[in-house]
Amino acid sequence: MDLIKKWPKSINLAVKSKVMELSKTKLNMFSSLGSAKMRKKYGLFTVEGEKSVADTIDAFMPEAVICVRGHVPAFIPQGTPLYETGHDEMGKLSNLSTPPSVMAVYRIPGCVDADLEVPAGLYVVLDGIQDPGNLGTIVRTCHWFGIYTIFASKDTVDIFNPKSVQATMGSIAKVKVRYCDIGTLLDRNPGLPVYGTLLEGKNIFKCELDRNGFIVMGNEGKGISEEIRKRISLPLNIPPACADHSESLNVSVAAAITIAQFRK
Repeated sequence: MDLIKKWPKSINLAVKSKVMELSKTKLNMFSSLGSAKMRKKYGLFTVEGEKSVADTIDAFMPEAVICVRGHVPAFIPQGTPLYETGHDEMGKLSNLSTPPSVMAVYRIPGCVDADLEVPAGLYVVLDGIQDPGNLGTIVRTCHWFGIYTIFASKDTVDIFNPKSVQATMGSIAKVKVRYCDIGTLLDRNPGLPVYGTLLEGKNIFKCELDRNGFIVMGNEGKGISEEIRKRISLPLNIPPACADHSESLNVSVAAAITIAQFRK
């Protein structure tokens, strides 16, 4: 399912949106969006911080932009529902330890069945990633290295989880995360090699890597599932520099190293 949709960019910023006072009803609704159940109920998610809001304001349909009273950024497009509130109320809305001065509430784009037959290119595939910070960091890393589509198993954490969104640092506006049956995805694209990071894999620094293919990253604790391992055409390993090393690399760090080698 394609979970990112581009909305028309506003071109007239000269006319300011009317600033409204945030009601208690909206405060309660927006403050509940840290819960997956409530995000599904209302079809909304939040983005916090002035830079992240500026990076995403043209990528999603805004339900509201909320500012601390007296702090309205100049980049807010004409016609955006704009609210102001106090510092205490912003603290109730925020999922951060230090509440921002600006946050946005966006509508979650309608889910569209993903086309699982894809053109040649480099894609990241996530198999059961559970930590929202890891997911957001991988999205941000893919954006840096010019990978704009991520496929994720249906049991991967929600990209609209506030911690996932925050970790993307605005890259959620550029990188599509498509939730699907990844076994079916790999089977429908036999022409693309499937790479996966496994302990028994070949040294990634000594392998010849294709410009195209799927890079599979597995669950933080269990790694790549057995079903997906069977489909890996070239297992890769990131070797430690010495015998005295930690048990494993964080999956988002491993993803960054792996993607960097492909882009090399």
